[in-house]
Amino acid sequence: MSRLNWGYVLHPQGIEVISAPGTERGPLVAWSTDPRVRLRDTPGLWKPGQPIPATTPPQTTARTAGPTSTTAWAPRARSH
Repeated sequence: MSRLNWGYVLHPQGIEVISAPGTERGPLVAWSTDPRVRLRDTPGLWKPGQPIPATTPPQTTARTAGPTSTTAWAPRARSH
């Protein structure tokens, strides 16, 4: 009995996600897909000919700059 639930095949246009043993093929996730999308892990949703089961990426917030140091880092000389 195999415990393998997912298979992945790399193609020039994207990665094919195969959801279960015995499934001949799965949908293609294009390399241009935003890596921040939230992919669903329900195997029944990963069928060929259907859109990838993903939600929109989370909103990003602008980071505020923290305090900056005026002293530049310099490596210490090694003593032999």
